[in-house]
Amino acid sequence: MSTCPEVIVARHGHRPIRCVGLSLVSNQCVMDYDGQSTDASHSEVLQAGYQRADDLQRFLAALVARISLD
Repeated sequence: MSTCPEVIVARHGHRPIRCVGLSLVSNQCVMDYDGQSTDASHSEVLQAGYQRADDLQRFLAALVARISLD
């Protein structure tokens, strides 16, 4: 899912809001070059999220701690 529309609205509204974008790559890109497509499953995406949750939490805590409120 894209956050671009939300950021555009936030940045160009009546009172512009500072934004930061963040993505978690949760599965490999599925490429059907040889005709043998293997679709990415929802469980793969969930599993990747669960595996990286602690790292993401630490990263966000550090990011928020460094954000200036000026």
